[in-house]
Amino acid sequence: MSNCKERYRELTHTKDRVLNEDLAALERLSERARIERYNELKADEEDFVFEFTAECPDFFTGAEEDRIRSEFRLARLFVAASFYDDGGVPPAMAGDFVDAELQAVVDFERYKQFDALSEEQIATRVRRMEGEVYELVTEYTATQLSDLDDLLEDPDVQRDVMERLIERYEERREKIRQGFFVYVETQGLVHTVETIEEAITAVGEAERERERVSEELESGLADLSERIDGDLRGEFRELEAALLDPSADASAETRIERYTDRSGEAMAELAAQVEQVKELKADLEAQASSLESVREETKEAAREAVREEASAILDDELSDLDAQHERIEAEVRRLEREREQLAAESERLDERRADLEAAVGDDDPEGGDDVVTTPMARLFEMDYLGRFDISMHEASVVHTPDGSRDVPDGYWEDRSERRTDRARLLDLLPDDEDPERYPHNRCARYEVTDERYLGLSRDPTLVIEAQVISNLDAHVRAGFDAAPADVDRLLDVVNPVVYEAEREGYHYLLAVASPTGWSERARRQVAGGDGDGGSRFSRRLSLCLVDLQDGTLYYDETDPVVADNAALFEPPVTAERVAACVDHVRETYVDDVTADSVTLADVREAGYDPHVVKQAFNDLADEGVGEQFYLDEFGLTLDLH
Repeated sequence: MSNCKERYRELTHTKDRVLNEDLAALERLSERARIERYNELKADEEDFVFEFTAECPDFFTGAEEDRIRSEFRLARLFVAASFYDDGGVPPAMAGDFVDAELQAVVDFERYKQFDALSEEQIATRVRRMEGEVYELVTEYTATQLSDLDDLLEDPDVQRDVMERLIERYEERREKIRQGFFVYVETQGLVHTVETIEEAITAVGEAERERERVSEELESGLADLSERIDGDLRGEFRELEAALLDPSADASAETRIERYTDRSGEAMAELAAQVEQVKELKADLEAQASSLESVREETKEAAREAVREEASAILDDELSDLDAQHERIEAEVRRLEREREQLAAESERLDERRADLEAAVGDDDPEGGDDVVTTPMARLFEMDYLGRFDISMHEASVVHTPDGSRDVPDGYWEDRSERRTDRARLLDLLPDDEDPERYPHNRCARYEVTDERYLGLSRDPTLVIEAQVISNLDAHVRAGFDAAPADVDRLLDVVNPVVYEAEREGYHYLLAVASPTGWSERARRQVAGGDGDGGSRFSRRLSLCLVDLQDGTLYYDETDPVVADNAALFEPPVTAERVAACVDHVRETYVDDVTADSVTLADVREAGYDPHVVKQAFNDLADEGVGEQFYLDEFGLTLDLH
């Protein structure tokens, strides 16, 4: 046992000598001497951990061994800090301690003059605002010594070393705190409390105002939104589908009139809600202005710490007010879009009826020009999204609002997903009908992200999405659709996308593809953005319409996000297949003097997909070879001249 005692004294001699010195004494040693001390400490620590504890296993308890080892590290920290205070740690010591640990030692050493003073002497100097003691006390809250809990929670800090450091300076810390208390008392605690109380009172009023605005906003919109999204939208879709059945025209007229009346009432309520929300926005702006005034008043507080505390309280609430202000502005835009969509739907009912009746009327041989049958719509959907997926995976660069981003191989593997409208389709279909015969209104979504927390978290900065939209009601009811997609169908897609983009704070690049093409009114919606990125719907949305009939893209060329990424949304190239199909129809039917018509089903038997046959019929009709029409018993037919 005596040998163990002697061995322990030898191993801890350098450690004890270093810990008995202050930083200034260590700094007076030469650089070489300090490096030698550091190396000795490291060697002694290794001997203690690996040899001494093995040779003298019962000399110390486990807790005592841990404490001694932390003292070795504290001594090494002191030597390293003597270099850190001079401007840099030698390469041999780099990496042993983080800056927070080194700075903590330097900060503690700045307060060493308190050791020679009594609490009375400290109080006297503070009251007189005298010398460096006063300056050090006033700086106390600005140093990391005032927030040791955060220092101990730092994952890069060796907690046991910091605990030894705090123990070493506990008496000094008590004197510093005493000086700080005297300082607060001397500088006017009453004024300090009054300043902070004023800030808290102002924040309390602002919080109550925010809660009132939120309650009024939610209560005023909940019932109206339910009626619009549920009853009115459901009735609109039913009327749209009913117009496909000529026998339902008489009853549909009455329903259209009733829908028009109810829609008009809803639009009037929406207009009133827009005005109310604007008034709520003005209330918030007034509250924010009031808080700004209080913050200006706190700047007159004598103490910087008081100013900072009061300003921090006010800044937090101002930030919440700004966030709610943005949400209300987004709500105003959403309500205005909702009103616009209702107006478009009301106008569309009459146009929709005329379009669909023309498409199926026996007296209009041109009615089949725009017909897309259900199998064709499904193939359009599958082909287009397949092509879009290929384009995304082949792209080496995508263009974001912040500039170009390189896309490494495999980048999209866990940043993409597929969605469908299958649930709504199943609601429309009879129980015994196979849903796989129908389009599903599929979409493909890809996210460009920024990584946070060392790659443990991702924040989307740009969503790139392609959706194919077919009129599911028309396909279930009649087996085809004949009308180009219009504004109402576009808004069905755009509204929730804009809401998501503005709520989450990222940009949305959206392509909406229609197997029946787009109406002129819908195409106009993509023009006239703000010229600085974004569409007329939102600055966070870049929009592209895709006509799957002829492959045309419609977008605002002044929006760089959609213009630079437009190639991603180009439909699959089928020109060669269409040309071959045209040749087949010419040779097999047009040139056959006995043939007076050809059906889509006839040409499909030769191995051509429905959408390819449809494009071939379009081309032949444009040349004057024949005219298209649709018959229930034969489907799409080209009547040859």
